[in-house]
Amino acid sequence: MLRAYAILLAAGYSSRMGRCKPTLHLGDKTTLQTLADAFIQAGVTPIVVTGYASEKIEQECKRLNLQAVHNANFDDGMFSSVQTGCNALPDDADIFFITPVDIPLIRSSTITALLNHAAKTKANVIHPILDDSLLTPLPEFLHKTEGKRGHPPCLRASLKCEILKYNGDGGLAKLLDQYTDTTHYLPVLDSGMLLDMDTPEDYEKLCRIQTLRSVPSVQECYAIWNAVALPTHIRNHSLAVTEVAHRILEKISDNTPLFKQTVISGTLLHDIAKGVPQHANAGARMITELGFPAVAPCIATHSKLSATEGAVTEAELVFLADKFIDGTSRCTLERRYEEKMACYAASPEVVKAIQQKLLQAQAILHKAELATGTDLTALLTKEKRS
Repeated sequence: MLRAYAILLAAGYSSRMGRCKPTLHLGDKTTLQTLADAFIQAGVTPIVVTGYASEKIEQECKRLNLQAVHNANFDDGMFSSVQTGCNALPDDADIFFITPVDIPLIRSSTITALLNHAAKTKANVIHPILDDSLLTPLPEFLHKTEGKRGHPPCLRASLKCEILKYNGDGGLAKLLDQYTDTTHYLPVLDSGMLLDMDTPEDYEKLCRIQTLRSVPSVQECYAIWNAVALPTHIRNHSLAVTEVAHRILEKISDNTPLFKQTVISGTLLHDIAKGVPQHANAGARMITELGFPAVAPCIATHSKLSATEGAVTEAELVFLADKFIDGTSRCTLERRYEEKMACYAASPEVVKAIQQKLLQAQAILHKAELATGTDLTALLTKEKRS
């Protein structure tokens, strides 16, 4: 197992934020704790570099039992903190990461993926990228130029000496450019690694996003499509289903951002295992293995579902939106199921089962119409909005 450390840069002035960024809260954790925990969960030991407001940040490090090292020259810029962190790396380090505390929503799964890749290759530098190209995955030779490169870079311990010798011109990025021949770009499912926190507006945005991390963002859904090599026609179908779900969500006033994102991710991902036997259950297992179990129930029940009592659920809306789309075209529930019954007209038992599914779908439709106060069949079978 690789011995890995993470240099967390927390030495800046936070001048645009106007408050000490490492000690701001994201949910029930501070920014520093949120970031450090992601590394710790992946088996990586954090080292926090302090500078400005060092006493306050070191108190937080003590509370969290994190090693802190002070950069007396923090005013010289971020690279001086990178060098301070490198000086603190133990001699037994195999791998180290470097990232500012400004980017706190890195997923632990991203760090694990980088470690696993480092264990299998001899790359000196590994950059995580988000390949969220909508219809066609990026070929490997375009990862460097077209993939959305995020944090943290994963570096071999042998680069420590090179960093300590470097004069700092152009910062760490300029130095790492010298190692392009031994640099790899690893696609990961993590839009949070692209989000920094420089201003109060950024902080408010990250606070909102933090509450939604249990389900994938739209960017992450597209990256999942690419990770599983989802065929184009299924992507187009999923987009059509998502448009229907969006129309329904517009009519529901009392739902939360998490509810909405769960529905949208559920419709985008409901057919990720299409073509596999019992594809709904297979898709639910797949999305759980990819690190998003919260959306698995929506995928597992999108083919067959009975209405429940109480408020309309995310799974019911994913199920319903899917039934209003045939391929990429809008249709009524009756037409969707009647066409199936016509195909199996010679098999009364199958027709009876399809009729039962239609009744279940109509019950969910009725429930959704009560929740929205809208004739959804009339709304959803109109011409698609431009």
